[in-house]
Amino acid sequence: MIVAMALLALVYAVPIGLALLSGIVVPVVVVAVALAVLPQWWATEWMARQATRARIVSPEEQPELHAVLDRLCALNDLPKPRVAVSDDPRPNAFTLGRSRRHTTVMVTQGLLDTLEPDELTVAMAHEVAHIRHRDVAFMTLAGSLTIAMAWGMRVARRYARRHSRPVPFLQQVRDLPVMFFLASFASWIAVLWVFSVLARLPLRALSRSRELAADHDAAVQTGQPALLAATLLKISGCGIPGTDLRAATIPAVGLVAAEPARHGWWSSHPTIAQRVNRLT
Repeated sequence: MIVAMALLALVYAVPIGLALLSGIVVPVVVVAVALAVLPQWWATEWMARQATRARIVSPEEQPELHAVLDRLCALNDLPKPRVAVSDDPRPNAFTLGRSRRHTTVMVTQGLLDTLEPDELTVAMAHEVAHIRHRDVAFMTLAGSLTIAMAWGMRVARRYARRHSRPVPFLQQVRDLPVMFFLASFASWIAVLWVFSVLARLPLRALSRSRELAADHDAAVQTGQPALLAATLLKISGCGIPGTDLRAATIPAVGLVAAEPARHGWWSSHPTIAQRVNRLT
C-alpha cells in the first residue's frame, strides 16, 4: 500500500511539475487542482445516485436493510450512513461519500433479492468496514485528479468523434469554442491522458488492498469469515454486476468488481478466489 501511494504521488507530481516548469503560475495550478478535487469531494454521492438512478430509502421502505446497518454502526460506534437502493437486478453494493458523517451505502435490488438476512449482514459489514477505515474519503481524494483527467479525455474524444464526420453548420459554430480550446491545449491533453492511465495502476492496487482489509474487518466484526466467503461466491455466481460506478469515473468502494479485469494488476478488486482463500 505504501509503494502504491508513493507511485501515485509521483504520477501526480510530474504533470504538476511540468505545468510549473512550463511557466504556468502557481495560483493557476492550485485553482486547477482545486477545481478537479472539490466538485468530486462534495458531489460524489449525488453523481452516483444520478448514474445508477438510485433513491434514498427510509426505514419504513427497507426495514431489514436499515436494521442491519443500525446494528453494525452501533457496534462500530459510527454515524449511520444514508441508505440508497438502485433497481439494478444484479447484486452489488457501494459505499460513497467524503467522511464518516457524509456517507451513503448504496445497494442494488438484486442484492436484496439474492441474499438471506445473515448473508446481507456480512455483506453490509464489508461496506461498514470501508466507512470505519475511511476508505471512502481516502479513495475519493486519491482518485480525484485521475478522474478529472479521465473526464477531460472523454470530452476531447466526444468532440473529436463528432467532428470526424460531417456535422450541421450550426453544430460546428456551437462547438467552435471547445474545439479551439482542445486544439490550443492538444499537447497538454495528450500528457494528461498518459498520466491518467499511469495513475490507475497504483489506484487499483490501493483499491485491492482496501477490499482485502474490509473483508478481514467484516469477518472479525461478525465472527463469520466462512459465511462472508460463501456470500461472495454466491454473488459472483449471479453474473457480472451491471452497476459499475468506477467505470463511470465515480469514486466508490464496491462489494464486488462490476467487470473483472483480464489481468489482476489492472483490476479494482482481488479475484473472488483470492478473497475466499484469505477468509478460509
